[in-house]
Formats: sequence, C-alpha cells, structure tokens
Amino acid sequence: MTRRVRWLALGAALGAGGAVWSQRRLATLAERARSGAVPADVVRLVDRGSRRLGRHVAVSVAAGRADARRREMELRRVVEHRPSRPFVG
Repeated sequence: MTRRVRWLALGAALGAGGAVWSQRRLATLAERARSGAVPADVVRLVDRGSRRLGRHVAVSVAAGRADARRREMELRRVVEHRPSRPFVG
C-alpha cells in the first residue's frame, strides 16, 4: 500500500512541476513574441541552416571529385595494362 501512495505522490509532484514549468515557458514565449524577438530568432535559424547546408554541399562536392579522380585512375590503370588488339570492323 505504501508503494502506491509513494508513486501517487511522485506522480502528483511531477505533474505539478510540469504544469508550473510549462506555464512559465509559455509566458516567456508569449513575452518574446510580443517584443519581436521571434522574427530575429527565425532569421538567425535560417541563416545558420543555410550556412550549414553550404558547408555540407561543399564537402560533398569535394568528396565526389576525389572519388571521381580515384575511379578514373583505376580505370586508366586497367585500360593501360590491357593488351591492345587491332580493331576489326
């Protein structure tokens, strides 16, 4: 019986704490929305995302070029070591 009471008390405490936290968080967000800080946050997030995307694309292009060079060298080695046969057409 004491376990049930303990779990009930713990659940009530967590529920009350969560309600207070969410109420404070919503109040803070509402104040930021009224003050105009949210549009600045959106611009900052978009800017950060575009920079991250640019870096990702640059790294991907560099990796693709390196793989293409490596594959070209492999193919050239295969073609150069192949015995040449006259073309019969």
